[in-house]
Amino acid sequence: MTTEATKTEVGSYFVANYPPFSQWSAEALPDARQALESPPRDVPLGLYLHIPFCRKRCKFCYFRVYTDKNGGDVERYVSALSREIELVSRLPVMGERPFRFVYFGGGTPSFLSGRQLTSLVDRLRANINWDHAEEVTFECEPGTLSQPKLATLKELGVTRLSLGVENFSDAILEENGRAHLSAEIYKAWDWIKALEFPNVNIDLISGMVGETWDNWRDNIRRTIELEPDSVTIYQMELPFNTVYSRDILGHQIETPVADWPTKRAWQSYAYDELLAAGYKISSAYTLV
Repeated sequence: MTTEATKTEVGSYFVANYPPFSQWSAEALPDARQALESPPRDVPLGLYLHIPFCRKRCKFCYFRVYTDKNGGDVERYVSALSREIELVSRLPVMGERPFRFVYFGGGTPSFLSGRQLTSLVDRLRANINWDHAEEVTFECEPGTLSQPKLATLKELGVTRLSLGVENFSDAILEENGRAHLSAEIYKAWDWIKALEFPNVNIDLISGMVGETWDNWRDNIRRTIELEPDSVTIYQMELPFNTVYSRDILGHQIETPVADWPTKRAWQSYAYDELLAAGYKISSAYTLV
């Protein structure tokens, strides 16, 4: 039985960094400068690169993304991102520190063309050393992939592809504002497997609008059939800046999301099935 305590909260807060930018002030600048001008520490680094472009904005998305930018806007962003890395790489605190991991996230990194990806990576490699990175991850939306683009990613040194499947039901994908359909998942999967990437992850979301027990079981069955190297499962949340939150708080639609006990039950079912298939839990979200 759903109660107020078990409902998925609508209009919650999503903290992307701490302290939040809204809490920064000019008084903090001297400390920030001192940290950046300090000698490099003898520890490796990690690099996250945000590519904020998408074909569509999912109705549950709470990240900074843009769906209305043209080719010139994308080129300017890629150039600015490359320039920022170049400037940061010259800071004393950086030194010759190696990078343990590189992560291309978004948004949709695979929104970029093969040429743009090559240009970005070439400029990054000119300024930072990730030759010995343990993992270079690249997030993909199935409908933005092609065989040539995937081949480019392999040549650029991507070792882990994360495919944003989320759900295999076309009706649920469309209802939740996803840009791809299930046929694009399978088409991309054939290309990915043929190129033999070292590690391929599938992302799923439990609790998407329209989800049912029968469909969730089918999602897990289809995922296991594809035999990805890892599976990451998130639960649907609705911070303030999502389309669904806006519509629910504006009383345009009823709360359409499964309650927490249901989502946890779906999560538990998925973990049980994946464990039985030979996967092992590596984090709160991921099995390998």
